[in-house]
This record gives sequence, structure tokens and C-alpha cells, in this order.
Amino acid sequence: MDQACNDFVQHSLLSILETTKAVLLAFDATDSLVGLLPEGASLGEGLIPCPKANLAASIQANFVKVYTSEQAWDELAYFSTPGKAETKGSPWQIHRYASADTPFAALFPKATHFILATPLPAYASLESLHEKSMADHNRQLQAMNLKLRRRSHKLKQAMHILEQRNRQIINEMNLAVELQKSLLPKSYPAGDLISFTHRYIPMAMVGGDFFDIKQLDENLVAIIISDVSGHGVAPAFITAMIRSSFDYLSSKERSPAAVIGLLNAEFAKIIETDHYVTAFYAIFDFNTMTCRYCNAGHPHQLIIHADGSHSEMAANNPIIGMLDQFDYQDSELPFSQGDLLCFFTDGIIESRNVEDRMFGTEGIVEALRQASNGSLEDSADHVLTELIQFMKDPYFEDDITILLGQILETI
Repeated sequence: MDQACNDFVQHSLLSILETTKAVLLAFDATDSLVGLLPEGASLGEGLIPCPKANLAASIQANFVKVYTSEQAWDELAYFSTPGKAETKGSPWQIHRYASADTPFAALFPKATHFILATPLPAYASLESLHEKSMADHNRQLQAMNLKLRRRSHKLKQAMHILEQRNRQIINEMNLAVELQKSLLPKSYPAGDLISFTHRYIPMAMVGGDFFDIKQLDENLVAIIISDVSGHGVAPAFITAMIRSSFDYLSSKERSPAAVIGLLNAEFAKIIETDHYVTAFYAIFDFNTMTCRYCNAGHPHQLIIHADGSHSEMAANNPIIGMLDQFDYQDSELPFSQGDLLCFFTDGIIESRNVEDRMFGTEGIVEALRQASNGSLEDSADHVLTELIQFMKDPYFEDDITILLGQILETI
């Protein structure tokens, strides 16, 4: 990996570490410290690890195993000065990684393993920062549960399982989930051209779904939605990189294909694991009433026309990171006032019923047609309700993300 890529990865990683107040320690096969991010970081009052020294030589660590399930936290650590009889200070959450399993391994070529230490007080701080987001999430779930209680006995049983799963999701939410939520838009572009709403339900601890909306000028609105495969810390890092790259690459001068091509050139060099990225990027021009888009292996996105018909924006290009260089191409579709735009990830369409049939884009189109007389918020809720009724088990096996945009009718 060249220096530019290393700098990009280090910049993204430092941004995440700064947000979480976490410390990344890199060790070689002798358990000697060969890297520390941020540089000069402390594990407590005056407890700064010494480079090239064994961890125990500079800092005493008492590791305590607290959980055993595969996806849950499994270690806490208390740090102190070596030689003291007692280990004092605040507990730190510990995650261990092998060098080959991480997207940041290239920063420390001599490292064989890593420790990511996160101070537990950070969670209380994040909880207050994201209190409104959590409250909105809970209100949405309660609304869906209320509808399910009015169904048949079978749906009531399904609702009970769903409530258990939802409580598990809430209990499992940790810093990584809150970090990913912080990457999503906190508000929609203001204006009289288009209105938006979205629903995002993470499967468990960390997912790879991401979307963003940008007003490029008064008549150009850009939308990107992407999905990094898998769950865990690595997809979260890759998602953060996508957000950072999209922020500086997207502009009204660059076509969707040009932006996707630049993203591919960057991530083909960076992604060295078996993860892959699908992405859809579109620019809606309200002067010409045309949508110019580039779909890189993402599910077919939808335009539900005011007359009841619909158009699909198909995957006309390969996924990001598959090829080092590829000449990505744009496609165009017209849109009209009153049309409904629907953007989503594969968690919705790949959900299956008892007959092992997928919900598919047909399920989304039908749900939106049923809710066509309601508000944009009602349409989003109706898609999720129909999805839950369709599924063989009322819990999600992947992240659920849907973004709806209503083209407003103007005089």
C-alpha cells in the first residue's frame, strides 16, 4: 500500500479514535509495542506505553473476561503503574485483532496483533449525545408493535419474538453502532423541490449501510447509498472511509460515474480483506427533470411514478474494489412531479418468508402502492410493517435501510 493510502487510512482511523477517545496499540510476536495511535496516548493518569517495550514493563494491565458470546464484548482491562499492589482507575473495553484481519494493518507492518482500548465512560457520553436518535428509534418500534398487536394470534407470537429481538438490539448497541449512526445525515436539505424520510434499523452491533444527501446547487440534488458486506469493526472503518471520500469527491462538476470511479480507485488499493462494497450514486437535475446515476453492483433502486408505474435503476457497473481500474458508466432516467424515489440496501429485498421466497423489489413496490394516499412517513412505516408480516421469522438477518424522496409538485 503506498504512502497516500496509508495517510488516508491513518487519517480515517485517527478521526474514529478521537471520536471514541480510544487507543490502538500494535504489538509484534514478542508482545512488544511497535505502534500507538494516537501518538503519546494515555491509558490513564500518566500511564503512557513505552514504544519497543513489553506492555507489562511500562504499564500493568489486569484483563477480566466478562462475556463469552462471539459478537459481544469479552474483556475489560484496568491499567496501573507496574509494581503497585492494586490496579486502580476506570475500566477500559478491550477488543483484540490479528494483523491480517484489520484494514489498518498496513500502518504497522511489524505488528502481529492489535488491542483497541475504549474507556467505558465514553459510552455514557455517547448515550446523552444520541438520546434523541434512540428515542426516535424506540418510538418507531413501538408504533410497529402497536400495529402487530391488532393482527392474528400468529402475528402476536411473531411480535413477541420481534420485541425480544428489538430489546436485544438495544442492549447490544455500543460505541461502534453510535459511530455508524453519526455518519448518517442529521437533517435533510431544505427546499421546495423534494422531501425525504428514512428508516434505519441495525441488525446487531455494527453494520455497513450508509447513505447521504447533498444539495449541489439550487436545482441539483445528489444521493448516495452504499452497503459494505459483513458486520464488525472492519465494515465500520470502511463505511467511515466512504463517508470521508464522498464528502470531498462529490460536486456538481463530477458525474456519478466519475465519483464512483474515484471511489473504486481508492478502495481497490485499501480493501485487502474479503469485504466488498456496493454503491448507488445519482444526481437529480430539476432543470431538465432527469436523473443521472451510476449503480455499482447495488440492488435496483426505484422510481414510483405518479401514474402508478415504476422504473428500476439497474446495476450497470461492477462493485467497488473488484477491479483496480474500470470505466464506470452513467445512465439516465426522467422523473416528474409527484414521483416517489425509493433507495434501499439488500437487507429488505433479501428477507425471506416461510416458503423461502424473497421480499424483492416487488414487495417494496406493492407496499408503496398500498400506502400511496398517505404521507411519506406512513409509506416508510408501511414498507417495514409489510416486510415483518412477510418474513418467516420476525427478526432481521441484516441491516435494514430505506430512504424515500417525494418529488414535490410546484406551481
